Amino acid sequence: MKHFKRYSAFYVPYILFVLIVTSLVIFCDKASLHLWMASHNTEAGDVFFKYYTEVGGNIPFFVIAILLFYKYRIAFVLLVTQLSTGLVVQIMKRIWDEPRPVKYFAENFPKIELHKIAGAHLYSHNSFPSGHTTAAFAFFLVLAFFTQKRWLHFVYFILAVLVGFSRVYLSQHFVLDLLVGSVVGVSLTAILFLWMEKKPMKWADGSLRDVVFRKKE
Repeated sequence: MKHFKRYSAFYVPYILFVLIVTSLVIFCDKASLHLWMASHNTEAGDVFFKYYTEVGGNIPFFVIAILLFYKYRIAFVLLVTQLSTGLVVQIMKRIWDEPRPVKYFAENFPKIELHKIAGAHLYSHNSFPSGHTTAAFAFFLVLAFFTQKRWLHFVYFILAVLVGFSRVYLSQHFVLDLLVGSVVGVSLTAILFLWMEKKPMKWADGSLRDVVFRKKE
């Protein structure tokens, strides 16, 4: 309970997000919901989401490398949560092997053309769930765990949602994919963090910066 209260600025809006998106998935058909979500495209949006979506790609691992020079603990928690959530998502993808929007619409609604962005390749398989969304929610939740200011926790939530939206905007995933991806990312990250928080890990309070300065001395 203390954990939830401490990070309520992330968890409370997230719960509302899950309830709203779940309602949309239940009461709207898959194709119509996707077309409605992906139809709000602009030139600026095309450029922004094409690159911003990578926050759920390789960017967390670049951040982990940088954080090694600040504190091992944050880098370690980020690495464990990214690898663990990523593994779960990849297993789920192979189990369900759902078609992505480009394949789904080509097979079921061939007259409908999805919005395409120059330089953005549209994948056809392993749609469920969204790996980028999972990684983004796991990434920003960990940042919240190590940030004291609560208003930033809410900002992190918004940034994670934007990654999820980008996957639909780019027609890489359906809304259900991002919903389930976010649930995997948040739930597994919270569980792993609570488990790791109980471990002493005294070594984790150091950093590569300490190692470098010690050598210079």
